[in-house]
Amino acid sequence: MKNELRKQFVWNTLGSGLYSFNSLFFLIAVTRINGVDTAGVFNFCYATSCIFYAIALYSGRTYQVTETEERLNDNVFVLNRLITAALMFAVAVLFGLFNRYSGDKWWLFFILCLVKGLEALCDIFHGIFQKNNRLDITGKSLFFRCLFCFAFFVLVDLFTHNIVLSCLSMIITTLLFLFFVDIPVSKKYNDAGRARFGDALRLLRLGVYTFGFTLIANYLVNASRYALDKYMEVKYQAIFGIIVMPASIILLVNQFALQPLIIRMKDSYIRRDKKDFLSKVYILSGAVVAIGLLSIIVAYPLGTKVLGLLYNVDVSKYTLSLIVVLVGASFYSLSAVMSNALMVMRKTRVQFLIYVITAVFAYFIAYALTSKYMFNGAIFGYLAVMLVLMLLYVIYFVYSINKSVDWSDN
Repeated sequence: MKNELRKQFVWNTLGSGLYSFNSLFFLIAVTRINGVDTAGVFNFCYATSCIFYAIALYSGRTYQVTETEERLNDNVFVLNRLITAALMFAVAVLFGLFNRYSGDKWWLFFILCLVKGLEALCDIFHGIFQKNNRLDITGKSLFFRCLFCFAFFVLVDLFTHNIVLSCLSMIITTLLFLFFVDIPVSKKYNDAGRARFGDALRLLRLGVYTFGFTLIANYLVNASRYALDKYMEVKYQAIFGIIVMPASIILLVNQFALQPLIIRMKDSYIRRDKKDFLSKVYILSGAVVAIGLLSIIVAYPLGTKVLGLLYNVDVSKYTLSLIVVLVGASFYSLSAVMSNALMVMRKTRVQFLIYVITAVFAYFIAYALTSKYMFNGAIFGYLAVMLVLMLLYVIYFVYSINKSVDWSDN
């Protein structure tokens, strides 16, 4: 049993870890092979396709792997994912047409959205594996798909220097894994049953708040990117992506630190042990602050030098921007700590409202600061958005702890 759990943990960590760093590896490759201008277009389109990916995933695997009453069979979830993937692609095409994308920008956006739609289909079969305690299969599929996608992408790009053809190779690789790995293997675990359209639509209603969280969260991280797209040359998209990359690593590290304590936090809440519950929140918050401070200490003398070596782009004058981004990422991570605590307390609707308020603020502040201060404005806009999000979470968390929850059972 222990060996099985260890195998699941190792492969799931490898697969999820490699997938999380996908954008980092692709941006390094494109910057070195195709130059900073092409990298700027690619980075913008990749980041935007990730926002639309949230539509295809909708509520992710949440309801699929926690379905305990077994009223919804696996085929219902597959049908639901086909609907959301098709919806994502339709919305993405309309978005591209509305914004008048053309040339390589249009084709890159179009292809990358298609890739994300196919990834969402792979994910639903990964959910079947997870539901049957086979996260090792999920991890292996994800790990090798990411590995081959990146390898073929780089090979095609090296030989052709054509970023569009390189992205097309990602479609081929993802299709091969979908039809020759994920679907065939899932048949061993699929509980079968009829997929009713009404049940698939009911899943859309059940996951609406989770979907809203994910979609808006993706927008908040990228709000400044869209302002840059309007006011500055395309190469600054690549520079922005390079400077923001360390923040992604911090968010991932903090997520790994967060996961082990969530179950313990839940146990404390069930016992109505306020002191123990808060201690978990304080521990996690302290870890976030410590990781943030350590990253800033390391980044100040070395950050831009390391990034310059990785991407072969001179970013030495962006040290202040890097520090500001790291502070913003720390604010976002603190918000995530309180968000998870509030989810344990089943406080979700107000959280959705918090994200909506912050998204409206992000839209106006990002364009206002970028139009006036250009690149620095985009960076400080990112910081302002993350600060507002954290402050709103602090206010709601303090209120919920002291006024909204009855701890008297303890």
